[in-house]
Amino acid sequence: MYMTEIVTLDWRGPMGVLCPLGICFGVLLSQILGLEFILGSTDTWHYLLGLYGILVLVSMAVLPFLPESPKYLFAIKKDEDGCTEALTKLRGLPKSALTTEIAETKAASVREMSEGKWSILRLLKSKSLRWSLILVCAMQGGQQLSGINAVFYYSVPIFKSAGLDTESSQYASIGAGVVNFLVAALATFLTSRFRRRALMLFSCSTVVVCLLSLAVSIYFMDAVPWMSYVSIVAMLSYVFFYGLGLGPIPYFIASELFTVGPRSAGMALGSMANWGANFLVGMTFPSMQSAIGALSFIPFATSTVFLTMLLWKKLPETFGVDPAEVDTISSEEVALQNKSSPA
Repeated sequence: MYMTEIVTLDWRGPMGVLCPLGICFGVLLSQILGLEFILGSTDTWHYLLGLYGILVLVSMAVLPFLPESPKYLFAIKKDEDGCTEALTKLRGLPKSALTTEIAETKAASVREMSEGKWSILRLLKSKSLRWSLILVCAMQGGQQLSGINAVFYYSVPIFKSAGLDTESSQYASIGAGVVNFLVAALATFLTSRFRRRALMLFSCSTVVVCLLSLAVSIYFMDAVPWMSYVSIVAMLSYVFFYGLGLGPIPYFIASELFTVGPRSAGMALGSMANWGANFLVGMTFPSMQSAIGALSFIPFATSTVFLTMLLWKKLPETFGVDPAEVDTISSEEVALQNKSSPA
């Protein structure tokens, strides 16, 4: 939320993707450090867990030096001088060179100042923002219900079934993490040039195909030897297509659907949906996998199908659109967007 508020409109998407890019890098680094000969043994795993404290200390040291969001200062705190000071610090330019941007920031914040303070309860009661909230929560929750953690959970057994030993399977799993990270890096380019709807719909649709392929290939793996290779292709394809839209976009879509006032409440509820779904998958997948095996990917595919249908019907295009204008887009206009070119 902070990163998308401190940049100009054309950089909002790429900056928002830096959050999942950092997550993907953290996952990859954890996979590498988690190798048994580094910090993945029974005697050293707790040191690996404790390394996170270093990142917390670095953040604590850096955060006091970061300027506050100019939009927040002007729209919420009504601090015009603070807004101007924050913009000059962020851009590294004198006030005289930022006249246009300062004027645009203030103009966009006038509406916020007249709406008063937003809370989670007020957002939940708001009829005008109901669909925006549903979309944010559905995309955040749907991201986890697409089974990304389950796929990585299955990665080592899949590589073992293809004939790799335990150590080689771990390295192959790291290779999947590399793909995940590289696609997240690619997404910074894609989000600055392609529409959000197109990326999300394409990503969700291909993820469904990959999940179904993964379920079928694992199910018939013992009967058909070459199915193990199909499962590897399906898994790596899933990681790739997931990273094009379903992975990064839910993290910053709230900043494009909500204006500054209700944005923090909207992102908080979206985050709750994300972690709630994450918890649900974490608690149920091991039992589901034990009960139905490869077919446990079917519920993830089904969930993603429903998410795709919701996005097709209700998600307005937010690329290059001011959030104040997004909530005025009607269902009829979304239908017209469905008929237009996806890119």
